[in-house]
Amino acid sequence: MNMNPIGKFEMREIVSEFETTLIRLYGVNMLDAAVSRYEALDIYNEFRCARTAAAICGLRKGLSLQTAA
Repeated sequence: MNMNPIGKFEMREIVSEFETTLIRLYGVNMLDAAVSRYEALDIYNEFRCARTAAAICGLRKGLSLQTAA
């Protein structure tokens, strides 16, 4: 994975947005979903959008979308 175009602070923002989206969509954080930062950034490199990457990652992990109560 090529991380050169992404800076250290941008990585933090990407991972934070990724985790926030996982929590919002699936109700689990990265630790509970067994997603490493490396894996999150790798998926981000495919889609170049943290929200899309989190949604796709959740689907790949077999997580269920949360429904509004």
